Amino acid sequence: MNKQSLLEWEAKHNAIKQTIDGFWSCFRKWRKEEKDDYHKTFYGKLYEEFISVHERAIYLKYTFSLEEAVIFCSVYIFYLEESIGTYDIEFTLDGQIADDYLDFGDVLLKDRILKIKHNLRIARNALKEGVEIRTISNITEIDSKYIQILKEKYC
Repeated sequence: MNKQSLLEWEAKHNAIKQTIDGFWSCFRKWRKEEKDDYHKTFYGKLYEEFISVHERAIYLKYTFSLEEAVIFCSVYIFYLEESIGTYDIEFTLDGQIADDYLDFGDVLLKDRILKIKHNLRIARNALKEGVEIRTISNITEIDSKYIQILKEKYC
C-alpha cells in the first residue's frame, strides 16, 4: 500500500477523526471508572481544557504469525502543549475497530506533569494577586491563552 492509498483509506474510513473521538471516549471512561489509577498517573487531576490531541501517524502493519494486515492510526496527547502520551486505534482493512491503546507510560511523564502542575499553581496564585496574564506567561512559560482560561474558570 503506497502513501496515496493509505491516505485514501483514511479519508474513506475517517480514521483520524475516529481516533481523536476514540481518545476522548477512552480517556473519560478511564478517568471515571479507574479514578485511583488516573489520579496516580497524573498526581491528581488534569484540566480537560488544557488537553489537546494531534495526529501522529497512520501505518499498515502485517503480522506474519497472524497472516493479516491492520492499519494503525495514532495521535499524540498534549497537556499545555507538553507531550504526555499517545493513543492508537487498530483498524481492520475494512475500517472496523479491532483494538485501541491508551499510553501514558513515558518514564519522563512524572517530571513533566509535576512541572506543569507547579507552573499552574504559580499562575493561579499570581492571578489571585492581580498579576497581568502576559507577565505570568513569561514567568511560567504557559501560553497566555491557558492562563486566560484559568482566570475565567478557576480564579
